[in-house]
This record gives sequence, structure tokens and C-alpha cells, in this order.
Amino acid sequence: MLNYDSFNVAEFIDGLLLGEAQKPQRGRPIAIVDLRLWNMRDQLVFIFENHWHYVGDRLRLIKKPADVIEALADLKSEDQYVVKCLLRPSSVPATAKWLTVTRRKLGELNVAVYEANENREKCRQSLEIAQRALSVDLSDHEKIVVQEQLAKRIEKFERAEGEYLAADDRQKKMQELLLDGEGSFGREEFVEFCKSDRYRLKPLNVANALAGLPHIGWRRSAKRCKSHAAPAAGGRIIQVFDTIEKILRSCTRRSLLVVHAERWLRAQKGATSQGVRELQEKWYYLDSSIKTALGVRPRVRSRDLPFVIARDYWKRVNLPSNVDRLFEEGERIEPK
Repeated sequence: MLNYDSFNVAEFIDGLLLGEAQKPQRGRPIAIVDLRLWNMRDQLVFIFENHWHYVGDRLRLIKKPADVIEALADLKSEDQYVVKCLLRPSSVPATAKWLTVTRRKLGELNVAVYEANENREKCRQSLEIAQRALSVDLSDHEKIVVQEQLAKRIEKFERAEGEYLAADDRQKKMQELLLDGEGSFGREEFVEFCKSDRYRLKPLNVANALAGLPHIGWRRSAKRCKSHAAPAAGGRIIQVFDTIEKILRSCTRRSLLVVHAERWLRAQKGATSQGVRELQEKWYYLDSSIKTALGVRPRVRSRDLPFVIARDYWKRVNLPSNVDRLFEEGERIEPK
């Protein structure tokens, strides 16, 4: 059972599995060890890159904690600790100090539940011995003695059972209280990050800032993560988004965007970017998505256009019709 006030054994085991056991540090125990922090960051990089066309444009709109849940709504199916923390609907006001104290209390309750359960099991075993003894052929005197023992052990077991249930109930309530506090603290920190001008709102920067939540604040998390490379960053989906952004930035007239995009992709001979190569092969879908985005009314703002195009593009690519499959191959772009 997890004890928040003790050395985080789970994080240490994570480090061993990654082949890098960390040396113990002097002073107060660190809230989250580096290997655990970097692992969280890599998970978040993957999630935000794959969903950036859905959430990236919403992060600019975050002004208060309640906005976080709405902005990250498309991530609700993700079974990842930090994401679940940020999307937890209930909350209680929490500071870093309050979380530390509450984790310590939860640790004490975890120990109490463990000890109560151990005592309950001992009483159960003792009761079972008495029950088995009663089933053997006994004299009248022996039956009286065994029945007296059985009654005592039943009473003792019921008392142990009640103590365990009471301790378990307190532990669960404290766990829920802590989770609510972590959600509140995490959203407050995320708001501060989104409003800060220190980092651009890009998947890697967001992941660096969020990785340490709710154990440490976003500034410490970003600083510690920045010193360690993110091998998972720069995947195929975010490369497609970045390529769409480059095409849009290089186009001077929106009315010529379709023509410009085709010329731009044809000019990328020998491109190594996955994003460029994919859009060359899937030009049929990008062409349709650009036209759809340009036809939206009211007119899509320029800064939101890459998100609108990318969202429509992935819908078409992931759910192509039979007609789409018919024309897709014939409209591939061959670089000049």
C-alpha cells in the first residue's frame, strides 16, 4: 500500500528498470525523481503531439482553472496520471504545503489500514481454528470450552473487522481529498504556465511543464525536464501539423493557399521530413481540407487555420470513403 511520506519505492524501481539507479541525495527527499519525471514527460509529449490539432489552439484561451478541463476535453480517454489529475472534475483549494501535509496523513492512514488488515487476518485464522475444533467429536465439557473460545474469537474478529473497515474508510476519504487537491493544484499551475510568456505553447514545452504535476510546480518541472533530451518528441503527427503551419506562413494571400500549398510541396524534392512526405502522398486529403477550412463561416482566424485544416485532414485520412480511396493515389504529388 502506497505511503506518500516514505521514499518512493515505485519511482526507484522505475529507475532500475531504465538502467539508471540514482544516488540518494542529501537533505529533504525529492518530490519526484528525475527518471520518473522524464518518463512522465515522454508520455505527455506523445499525447500532446498526437492531439495537438485538437488542443493546441485552446491552450491560448486558458485564463482560469475551469478552462483547463474544457481545453483538454479531447484527452479524457487518456489513462495517464497527469492528464487524469488535470481533468478530475472535483477539487478543493490546495497549496504545495497542503498537499505535502495531506500526503503525510495519507501515508499514516495507509500504515494504519495495513496493520488493521494484518490484525484482522490473524483474528480470522484464529477463528477458523476454533471452528474446525468444534467439528471434531468432543465430550460435553470439551464442547463447552471450545464454544466459549469460539464466542470470544468471533467477538475479537468482529472488532478487528470493524477497526479495519473504519481505517479503510478514513484512508479512502483522505485519498479522495488528496486527489481533489492535486487536481486543483495542477490546474492552477497549468493556468500560470499558459499565461506565462517564458515558453511557446508547443507540445514539448507543455509536456516539460506538466510532467512534475502535482508533485512540483510547473517552473521546476520545466527547468528539470529541459536539461534532458526528449527522444519521443517530433513524431509523425506533429510533423504533419508543423508542415501545414510552414505552408501557411509562407503564403501571402489566403485565396491562393491551395495553389501555393501544392507548389510548395512539389518544390520539396528529397525532403526528409515525415510531415512533408506524408502530405505529398496524401495531397488529395490536404487539398480537400484546405478548401473546407477556407469555406468556413464565420471566417477562421489566421492563427487558428492550421488547427482547423489539420483536424479536418486527419478525419479524412482516418475515415476515407470509397471515393477518396479511388482518387487518392492519382493525386499524389511528385516533387520536381
